Amino acid sequence: MNQLKRLHLGCAYKTPTGWINVDGSWNARLAKYPVLRKILKKLHALPNSLLDMPWSPNILIHDVRKPLPFHDNSMSAIYASHLLEHLYLHEAKRLLCECFRVLEPCGGLRLVVPDLQAIVLEYQGERLIGEPTDPIHAFNRADRLNRRLVMRDPDLKRLGLPHRLYTALTDFHSHKWMNDAESLIAYVQAAGFEQVQEKKCLQSSIEGIGEVEEAEKILNGAGVCVEGIKPQTI
Repeated sequence: MNQLKRLHLGCAYKTPTGWINVDGSWNARLAKYPVLRKILKKLHALPNSLLDMPWSPNILIHDVRKPLPFHDNSMSAIYASHLLEHLYLHEAKRLLCECFRVLEPCGGLRLVVPDLQAIVLEYQGERLIGEPTDPIHAFNRADRLNRRLVMRDPDLKRLGLPHRLYTALTDFHSHKWMNDAESLIAYVQAAGFEQVQEKKCLQSSIEGIGEVEEAEKILNGAGVCVEGIKPQTI
């Protein structure tokens, strides 16, 4: 287990040992400056709900829109949950190619994204995502659909000025491109991966997947999971 080099992209506050946890968000950056975090909290410059989240100062800071800072064939596995939808399609395709590059032969790539099919079925009245008591179900179907897609934050004015400026400059938090299982499988295959298929929660060939995977991001329509393998020979 200690010899495995497993990469966790867009890790947020989920930073288990035995994984290289990578994130480029402001929260990951602020975790390295606890005094600054306290000052921002006292000034109410950022929402307390975000500043109070237990982010690790040991996260590797990196913008995944740029090439991954790892050698070719250096990783045994890569995992990313609810990250790809925050990239434009050309950025997502480039990241998939980068994942292919840094994975060793027979290494596994596992991706979780919001399930576009589930969102559409909910809009059509054929299913609900999550629990019936979730506050989002109080919205009409069109408003709920738009909030599920998260193409833009409809309540941006509620944020403090520093948070609004950060959001405008980085454009990290809105969704840029959505996938269902079929389309995500096609993009992963196009990047060169084989044996690409939809997987159930915690169903994986990657050792220790339970250390990073969160059921609430997959189950009840919350997300769809796709996994592929880098060929042994290219």
